[in-house]
Amino acid sequence: MFCQSQTRVASFAYWRRLGAFTLIELLVVISIIGILAGLVVGLAPIASNKLKESTVRVELQQLVTLIEAYKVKFGVYPPDGISSTVDGVVSIPARNPLFYELSGVYITNATSPDGYFVSRADGDGPNGVGTSELQTWFGRDGILNARTYQQRNRLFISDFKESQYAEIFRNRTDPSYVDLELLVVGFATDASGKRGGGFAWPNNRNDHPIPSNRGLNPWRYVSTNPTNNAGSFDLWAELPVGRDQIKIIGNWKENN
Repeated sequence: MFCQSQTRVASFAYWRRLGAFTLIELLVVISIIGILAGLVVGLAPIASNKLKESTVRVELQQLVTLIEAYKVKFGVYPPDGISSTVDGVVSIPARNPLFYELSGVYITNATSPDGYFVSRADGDGPNGVGTSELQTWFGRDGILNARTYQQRNRLFISDFKESQYAEIFRNRTDPSYVDLELLVVGFATDASGKRGGGFAWPNNRNDHPIPSNRGLNPWRYVSTNPTNNAGSFDLWAELPVGRDQIKIIGNWKENN
């Protein structure tokens, strides 16, 4: 009986030794877990950037579709932002009236030399946007896709979400404040009090595309002599993917 008891104890000790980890085995397991954790942490930014790119590409295609539909209606692509220089007219990609051209605006004071326009999507007050303001910021003295309220059935109408556009100023107390909007990839906040959305321009950079609203990241648009799509238009987003890296996502082949 004593022998049987010894046998059971020895058997238990044997199986206990088999079921336990040695120090070396534990160190190996911990090392493997550390390697896997490092891979996950390292891949997380890559996955995040891919998700951002995918989101921007979807919105890019939506805007391209709207712009092409606009061309069908009016026979031309929406005007871009321009500036006159000693060398001629040049485009200003980051400052363009694309928001107003695609959403459609009402002419609220057609008899005034500084006729006023009210954007449907923006819901501006009765003063709206004057032609002098359009000239200053976009180099244009009007909006092609504009009609009086009685002619509203002739407008090309697009409705944008609040996260898709923002004011070019962050504060209404700014001495040069005007109530103008841009289509944006992202913004931190704006003078209307809207919370930021999308992929804002990083504050740690000093090349803000719209200095009056740091963080605002507009869609870039060129229809006057576009570089990549001759006879058509260039539309692109500049997406921050790192502290010093910018990913350009545009409607030309090498970016699709």
